Amino acid sequence: MNYAYLLSRLPDEVRCRMERETIYAPWLQRGGDLETLLTDSAVMETVWNRLFPAEKGVLQLIVKHFGCEPFDAIGLERAAAGLLAGAEAKAGLTSLLQKGIVFAFRKSWGEHVYVMPDDGLRLWQQMLFPPLEDQPTDDPCIQVTLSAGTSLAQELFYLLVQSAQQGLRLTKGGTLHKKQLQKLADMLRLQEAWLSGASLKYAFSDMYPLPLAIGLDLLLRLQLAEQRQDEIVLDEAACSRWLHLSPEEQDAILYACWKSLTGPSEAALQHGVILMERQPAQAWISWKSMEHWLARCGIAREQLRETWERSWALPLIAFGWLEQGVDAAGECYYRWLRNPAGKSDTPAEEEGPALIVQPDFDLLVPPDVPQSVVWELCSFADSVVRDQLSVFKLSKESLRRGLECGRTCDEMLDFLERNAMYGVPENVRLTLIQWTKPYGKVRYEQVILLRCADPETAESLQRLASVSGKLEERIGEKDFLIRPESVRALTEALEKAGWMPGKVSGLPGTEPEGRNYPRLAAADDKGKLTLPWIAGDKGLIYSRHSTQYFEMERRLPELYELYPDLNSIPPMWLKDYRSYHPSTRKEMVEKAIEWKTMLQLRRNGTDYRVAPRKLQETRGTWCMTGRERPVGQQQAEEFPLEEVQWLAEDWQEMKLILPGINDKF
Repeated sequence: MNYAYLLSRLPDEVRCRMERETIYAPWLQRGGDLETLLTDSAVMETVWNRLFPAEKGVLQLIVKHFGCEPFDAIGLERAAAGLLAGAEAKAGLTSLLQKGIVFAFRKSWGEHVYVMPDDGLRLWQQMLFPPLEDQPTDDPCIQVTLSAGTSLAQELFYLLVQSAQQGLRLTKGGTLHKKQLQKLADMLRLQEAWLSGASLKYAFSDMYPLPLAIGLDLLLRLQLAEQRQDEIVLDEAACSRWLHLSPEEQDAILYACWKSLTGPSEAALQHGVILMERQPAQAWISWKSMEHWLARCGIAREQLRETWERSWALPLIAFGWLEQGVDAAGECYYRWLRNPAGKSDTPAEEEGPALIVQPDFDLLVPPDVPQSVVWELCSFADSVVRDQLSVFKLSKESLRRGLECGRTCDEMLDFLERNAMYGVPENVRLTLIQWTKPYGKVRYEQVILLRCADPETAESLQRLASVSGKLEERIGEKDFLIRPESVRALTEALEKAGWMPGKVSGLPGTEPEGRNYPRLAAADDKGKLTLPWIAGDKGLIYSRHSTQYFEMERRLPELYELYPDLNSIPPMWLKDYRSYHPSTRKEMVEKAIEWKTMLQLRRNGTDYRVAPRKLQETRGTWCMTGRERPVGQQQAEEFPLEEVQWLAEDWQEMKLILPGINDKF
């Protein structure tokens, strides 16, 4: 989930409340919007410098301890123990919610959880953590040890082709038939061993191998297909839009989809993922340098590489995005072949002649041929070799499939002429015409036989104007041929005329074979494919992130809500820095313990802020135990709270500090 998506789900009044934050006013007045501001590093650096200590402390804790993983108030308070008082943590979180830096969700039983968006974590990582010391390298001595030789987009493409050619019929149990399932599984080249570390849970796991489950999930999740009662049917418009996207656009959508389903929950791994996303393509980065960087950030742990590699790196290698290598010293490296999370500056290439048609009926397809071109080629040519240079074959059977898909000989030849670099050899042209010439001169048709009881009845039907136009051809004295698609209209006409034809059982299907193979719309009509990656119920794979199923909180909290019965305490406790009566001192300490907040105390001319935890009677007086921090040293990471015990007489003046209310003065 990113800022744009979460902001789009907010009610208008909540968004307007965020936009009224004075910290955003200079940019909003110049025509900016929240989506842009919250992901602009220059803007957010200014925002960071204007945050109060509690806000900064909570933001640092979220970035370091939770990342994008949902957390609750109790978890935040635990993470803040020894660094911030409980009220400081709550007030800091409330302020971040009001500024739209963090968002709140409500579980079904009313409990709140909080989330930082993915693009927010990426931005704050760059701002709050030190830069990587060892820069990526293109050292030619690094040897590739793991590489896929395919891509997720390519495998999804051929799954689409097979789905269009063969259909995806389902059993009564809702799964593909075993024969077709095995055929599709054999076609996909994704390495299951590299994918297994992602520990995916998905429907029909006892039937579908993991690569096929991922492919089917993407078809459904990207809305390229939808499941009906007895089949999975392609959405022709969505497929057309998808196949006209550039490889970089497809990669970005697929990566976002995969990350939304399988992104790690542990903050250290999340930061490793984001750090890798920030690296340029084709440049090696060593695991050791990543590990050292995580340690400098204070978020490393033992055996992190094993988890990183198994759950994240190997699946990306299987999808053709990442490679693994090793140098002469045995040090492990990674690099992007194509960075699906990065911004590509490669301009879109215009489609032009790209195929090579050879006299032996082979068609050579270089890797940069657009999928929209290869898609049409697959309608009448067979895939023989799938590699950097793919090979297709024209045959009588493949051309027959094209004809049955609704293509004509002229259309297929015209397609080859437009896309062949060196034209179509004459022998190929003549042979294609010869192979396709007989098609359609003799053909099977599905018809229904309407049988009359006697010749007189048949004559009567032919004389009825409402009926005769629906009779295809008379056979003999008593029978007529009827097209299947005319049966319903003919039945209605016969019943209106007083006849009772009865029901037709086992009515054959009306769709000719191959009809499902879509023709792509023109590139100008591709529109903009939206990514429904939040819709977790659209695919087979169960997302490990539950936030998408929660209801988004429809109001922003207010700081005064952190302190129940705030009006019941004397205002002077918050305003006046003075020496109070011993009984009043005790009341103030008890109230600070109840609200998990702080007291500002003056002791021998020095001011301290103390977060009391308990109060004990001792030797005719009482003792306060808590954690303190000298006033002015309030950066949680740099100056943690220290455990102290103070007797009632150990300080001279005091006041109650309520973070968010009077801690700014």
